[in-house]
Amino acid sequence: MANLKKNFISFVALGGQNPQIINVDFLKDNKIIPIDEPPFDELLKQEKPFTKFVSTPVLANLVLENIEFIIDESRFQIQDIAISKWTGTKILNIAEKYFDTLPYTPLKIVGINFNVAITFDNPKENLNFQELVLSEGSKIKGIISKDNITADLVLRYPYTNDKERIQLSLKQSNKQDNKRVINFNYEFNFSDWSNFKTELKKFSELADYFDSILEQIIKTI
Repeated sequence: MANLKKNFISFVALGGQNPQIINVDFLKDNKIIPIDEPPFDELLKQEKPFTKFVSTPVLANLVLENIEFIIDESRFQIQDIAISKWTGTKILNIAEKYFDTLPYTPLKIVGINFNVAITFDNPKENLNFQELVLSEGSKIKGIISKDNITADLVLRYPYTNDKERIQLSLKQSNKQDNKRVINFNYEFNFSDWSNFKTELKKFSELADYFDSILEQIIKTI
């Protein structure tokens, strides 16, 4: 059976940002990161708790073990690469506390990305997956008139209304023929901080929805 591995989950907010405000002391002093929970409890005991820290007028990049902050003048991103269960991540709580501390940040669009890799056990699973994105009877296959075609698929659709959107991408790995990458992006238009918090509360629901999609894909191949 094909193997499923969670690559990362990320939170992204587009709008006016201040990259130079991010540093370990800022996160710790404002209680944005949970300093008494792993990995932060052990990291903050060290003289140098981060594995990477770059800060310029236009970019800040801070890595605290499996949690990475990337901020430029128009984008705030926090990513977690150590995922076993989506709802086990701390990044949504961290993001919420970050913007509670900076409530005048002008945001436009906010999104959550779930990213997984599927590795196939055999060529048949690979072919079955390909059928999901480009069926044997596809008209474009007839137009091209070539064999051994591989394809990616990107689906875009509203979630509950036009202000809440999903983009589901099924793509080939750049390095391995027996692997595909699936990315689920949920985004919504920012209107106010009350709505922002309401949207973040849908996280568990979104995680279950994406997991149900993955389960059906695995069953299909």
